[in-house]
Amino acid sequence: MASSSAASMSTISSAAAFRAGRRRSTARRSRATPTTPTRRGGHRRADAARFSVRVVAAATNDEVTVKQTDLGDCKVRLEVTVPTAVQTEARQNCLEGFAEKTQIPGFAQYKKSGGRKKGANVLPPAGVIVNFVGEKEFGAACAEEMLQLSLPKAMEVVSATALQDSEKIETSFDDLLKAFSGKECEPTGDVIYSVTVEVVPTIKWTGDYRKLSVTVTSPGDDETDALEAEAIFNTRLRGLGTMRVVVDRGLEIGDQAVMDLEAVNAETRSPIDGIKQKKFSLDTGAARVNLPGLIDGIIGMKLGEQRTFPITMPNDWPQAFLRGVTADFTVDLREVFENTVPDPTDDIASQIYPDATSIAEAKEKILEAQKENTKAMLEQATNEALVDALAAICDAPLPASIVEETGRQMYSEKMLEAQIGQQMSMDVINQLAAPEMVDEYLRTNKESIELIVRRTVACEELFRLENIEVTEEEFKAEVVSAKEEFERYGTEYDVQRLVEQAGEVIEARKSLDWLREHATITIAPPAGKQ
Repeated sequence: MASSSAASMSTISSAAAFRAGRRRSTARRSRATPTTPTRRGGHRRADAARFSVRVVAAATNDEVTVKQTDLGDCKVRLEVTVPTAVQTEARQNCLEGFAEKTQIPGFAQYKKSGGRKKGANVLPPAGVIVNFVGEKEFGAACAEEMLQLSLPKAMEVVSATALQDSEKIETSFDDLLKAFSGKECEPTGDVIYSVTVEVVPTIKWTGDYRKLSVTVTSPGDDETDALEAEAIFNTRLRGLGTMRVVVDRGLEIGDQAVMDLEAVNAETRSPIDGIKQKKFSLDTGAARVNLPGLIDGIIGMKLGEQRTFPITMPNDWPQAFLRGVTADFTVDLREVFENTVPDPTDDIASQIYPDATSIAEAKEKILEAQKENTKAMLEQATNEALVDALAAICDAPLPASIVEETGRQMYSEKMLEAQIGQQMSMDVINQLAAPEMVDEYLRTNKESIELIVRRTVACEELFRLENIEVTEEEFKAEVVSAKEEFERYGTEYDVQRLVEQAGEVIEARKSLDWLREHATITIAPPAGKQ
């Protein structure tokens, strides 16, 4: 219902839009050594170095062994066999650890490295330590230590492709405890446990990304900009007028109407999302309504009257699936105001546009701003068309954890935007941040979230394949800009995540620049002029 000059809501298209919570989906590689991950690592891969891999017994039959099974959908299962020797090492580590950290009555406190005090490097008997700690607690510690010794070894098998923190142990902890069910929690034999891990998607291009061709419908031209600028001028001029309540006549052109509004598809009778509004305000004398037929449908209505009438949705309606659809609109007129508009004289020019000294200058500045808005909208539409075309030829499964994390961070950003814009109180924001509300958002927006992830996956793969460079100066400038943005609004931020996002944003921008340079872009006339 709003004019095109209203603040538009971006849908993940420009470089900045790629901030929307993403984990890395392809590895960024160093330009000097193509197989070495950069500091931002790509895909948030599970870095083997973060595990403290310990050397186990040298004999082959005493080593941790791993069987890998591909489960599809970017997931593998690792069946990890832990021999008795490794379990014995885990138990010994626990015996020494508890002896060092506790004071067992009748024994000198154990120090593994030895000490001046006599007996300080003598380990109390295993049975004494187990009984002091408690068999259940000691067994649990052994099971945990066994995982610490064996899981890093297992993860080495997929360290090049695993997504960071995606490993999940399928075997129950109770089953792991059974490995230490012998006397004094001794191992009872080899144990096998299963781990599932999400891995980097294998990307296949179904087309040549170097030869993309897109057609973008222009959001406006000189004619539509002039009409929009005139509507903006009239709206601001009328905003300086005075209004009185109208109760004794029907609605006329020039009146301010307050109404409840809803619409249904005339054929299916299903409600049309986004139309229903309570106390929707419409200035019939100034607004350039992007819904031809609405004003004509309500003219003559009286206070408290309800009216239903058909409207054919315009060809430039934001939701493509509604374009050309006939909808039955129902309007309940709640309030009507008559607006007395002042004459457009130079003495009120600065109230219409800041620092304008004349009406002519105010109109000129409004038109300039409108042209810039149209230019920005065209750039956004072009970016969207390019990344959508790229994503369309990027055949890759999407790891569920990446989709979920992206959706959760998108939801967080919506809450942050609402907070910054003071559109909602903190109480309301806290209610919307409840787990069930987040889960509902993930469920209802799954398709759009997956599209964003696929766009990101495709752009990152392009970035890698084309060896696109980011200079240190560019990276630092983006970090500073992001930091200033958070501080300007007094919003807390995580420094590490801010740095990661800065890299993601500039990487996306570079990818879009590359696409613009190599793709064939056709700009079509605005909707309705084709």
